[in-house]
Amino acid sequence: MERSQEHRVEELSKKVGGRFKLTSLVQKQMREYHLAGRAFMPDVANINELFDYILNQVENDEIQLRLPEQAAPKELPE
Repeated sequence: MERSQEHRVEELSKKVGGRFKLTSLVQKQMREYHLAGRAFMPDVANINELFDYILNQVENDEIQLRLPEQAAPKELPE
């Protein structure tokens, strides 16, 4: 039996640390695909398929949300 979309989102929310973080991750990834253009976008026909594709990436640990405190510190110019 296939999981419902809502149940899948709930599971992935727990995995990444909450709905807000999952939403941020999905939005950032969708923006990346949009900015890269159609040539770099996965073979999807509509926004729902893209959403599922990104959820698959989250589920398979292909993408992760990097929080500012986890980013490498930037060097200041001298």
